[in-house]
Amino acid sequence: MRRILVLFCALLLTATAVPAAADTPSDPVPGERPPLGITWATGDPYCIYNRFSEDVVKAATDQLVDSGLRDAGYEYVMLGDCWQAAERDADGKLTARASFPSGIPALVDYVHSRGLKIGFYSGTGAKTCSGQAAGSLGNEDLDARTLADWGADYLRYDTCYSVNGDAPARVKKMADAIKRTGRPITLEIDDYDRDQKQWLWARAAGAQVWRTYGSGSTSDFGFSMKSLDKQFGLDGYAGPGGWNMPGSFTFSYLNTAERQAKLGLWAVLNAPLVADMALTAETTLPAAEMKNPDIIAVQRDWAGVAGHKVRDTGWTEVWTKPMSDGSAVLVLLNRGELAAPITASVADAGLPDSAGYRVRDLWTGDETVTRGALGGTVGRHAATVLRVWPRYASIAPRTSLTFDLPDSVPPSQPVTATVKLTNNGATPVYHSHLQLTEPAQWQFDGPTEANIEILPPGETWKTTTTLHPTGTATQPFKMPATVTYDSTGGPRTVTASAEAPLMLAPDSGGSPNTMPWISMENGLGPVERDSVDNGHPFTINGKVSPRGGLGAHAPSVVKYYLGGKCKQFTVTVGVDDRGPNGTLGFRVLGDGVELEATGDMHHGDATQYLVVPVQGVQVLALAVDDAGDGSAGDWGDWVYPYLSC
Repeated sequence: MRRILVLFCALLLTATAVPAAADTPSDPVPGERPPLGITWATGDPYCIYNRFSEDVVKAATDQLVDSGLRDAGYEYVMLGDCWQAAERDADGKLTARASFPSGIPALVDYVHSRGLKIGFYSGTGAKTCSGQAAGSLGNEDLDARTLADWGADYLRYDTCYSVNGDAPARVKKMADAIKRTGRPITLEIDDYDRDQKQWLWARAAGAQVWRTYGSGSTSDFGFSMKSLDKQFGLDGYAGPGGWNMPGSFTFSYLNTAERQAKLGLWAVLNAPLVADMALTAETTLPAAEMKNPDIIAVQRDWAGVAGHKVRDTGWTEVWTKPMSDGSAVLVLLNRGELAAPITASVADAGLPDSAGYRVRDLWTGDETVTRGALGGTVGRHAATVLRVWPRYASIAPRTSLTFDLPDSVPPSQPVTATVKLTNNGATPVYHSHLQLTEPAQWQFDGPTEANIEILPPGETWKTTTTLHPTGTATQPFKMPATVTYDSTGGPRTVTASAEAPLMLAPDSGGSPNTMPWISMENGLGPVERDSVDNGHPFTINGKVSPRGGLGAHAPSVVKYYLGGKCKQFTVTVGVDDRGPNGTLGFRVLGDGVELEATGDMHHGDATQYLVVPVQGVQVLALAVDDAGDGSAGDWGDWVYPYLSC
């Protein structure tokens, strides 16, 4: 059985934490800034893992204090669903389960005495989502008074048992009841995957936090990226008094690079930074990362606009957020399985012209100067988080180490890679020394080291190397590189890895939306896997498809290496409703020869089901053309593509 020492604890930051007496009031303006902290059981609507007691609550409270998280701003200890008994007491009030023998008032006093605040859970129905605990339907005023009398500071409120679209009214009833108590209690709304789009109505109903993505049972990197996709276009709903809640963290499902990426992205979104410890065996929190003051400063800062995405190339993205002091934050995200170069500049952040810009890496603390360029190589499932000011001091120039590689590497043929060191700063780089490391299963055909004495501002040093496989490679190509150099800021080191997938034929059949492609071109944004136009579901003639696939915008071509191993390709194609005036055509090509074509299709046309023989085909290409009338609004869906191999 999993250990659950802190499985219940949840903290959410509001203001600077100071020791408080038991009756200290909560924040005077609930939701003035987005919460930051830890929650409990957000992915456990059925209370399967709820084994907490008042001793566990106290232990978690003590850990927040001892770890320094309270002093960093984490304030709330929050009880998840099933803290309360299934039935109310003789007076009709909510009451705790037997695992809280001292009673809730004593527990609240303990949490408050340690300078922290406490949150509870209920729902709009007679039962909460779990079906195992009492909800607040018909008892809103009584429950609000009870919570206020106890000294509650936060209420997470589910809508599982709302019916016929009455969730806004039920939420407003509880919000009004809380106001009548006179105690400011932050109200969070969670619809547990019922797609009630509460960001459209929760603020007006009186809530300060609302979920914008489902409550998954895990919070691995893939789930986090799906949640991120759903945030596109929602930045206008966030602001003082009300915040989008994209989802929580479960740290045991994320490695260091992944959680740093997610923390940076959520901070740029002004989203609550919430860690869900319910499904882990952890007993301690990664406090060093959670209390990073640079990340917290981004999450707490409001300059009138929430963060938003400015570039998307499929596996890499650039997000930015303005800061109230005139600086900006950029997140260079690589959601792919291999390291990748990402292009970015101060223009992406909308910063004004300047002779130079001060750049701070918010995870390493390293500070450099750039004349505008900010890109570089970013590792797998990772993000570079930068804060940029339109002014600078005499510090080291910012450099980037990137590579030119084929999109896919043949497993049994030589490969040529170009290594590029660029000086993006305002002063020269001196005595640069490059050291390359052989990838597994590959050997260099020439030197593994190179030197250059001086690299002026704005210039790029290039060197090319060739490698050959020692046999037939079976692993992705990964060539680490390190450059050391001297600068105005002293000696520096930059590292990166040149990485590319092998050009391997599939061993068995499968869906191309889950396979690596050789190359991808798209008329607007990237070709998307399982969605279209920034995360929207495939919708053709008003019907939403639950099946996966590829979402494209003409003109588009995606190429796959088959190596002659596959027999048949099948797919359903149609014009997506995202383009109500769309006119386009789908083509399937094998080794440059057209194998199948739909002809021109218009919005409103019925879908077409294609069955295409691909025996002997080495390279398969899926193309979407604009039908010769321009490509505006030409969104096309490859729904459930499948290769039989």
